[in-house]
Amino acid sequence: MSIIETDKIDAIGISKDGEGLILMLADHLDWKNEAEHLTLLLDKINAYLGFIESNQHSDTYPERVFEYFVIDVRFKYKATENCLIFFEVINSQLREYKIQVIKNED
Repeated sequence: MSIIETDKIDAIGISKDGEGLILMLADHLDWKNEAEHLTLLLDKINAYLGFIESNQHSDTYPERVFEYFVIDVRFKYKATENCLIFFEVINSQLREYKIQVIKNED
C-alpha cells in the first residue's frame, strides 16, 4: 500500500501507552513534483481523517476507546521545507481533535 491508494490504511496499531491509535502512511514518492506530491499527501491524510471520524477503527478494535490518534507518515525521501510547513498547519488545525500528524524519514 502507499500514498496513492487513498482507499486503504497502510498500517494500523495501538500506541505503547494503549491510549492512542496509530495509523501509518507509507510515502515512497520523491519530491520532483512537490505540488503534486503535497496534493497526494493531503488526499491520503484526509482519507485517514475520514477513517477516524467515522469510527471505522472500531471494526478492528471494537472494545477500544482511543484518547488520541497519530498519523505516522513514513517518508522514503527527505521531506521538503514546504512539507514541514504543511505539517505545522495541519497539526495546528487537528490539535483540538487530539489528532497529530508526524513524519518519519527512513
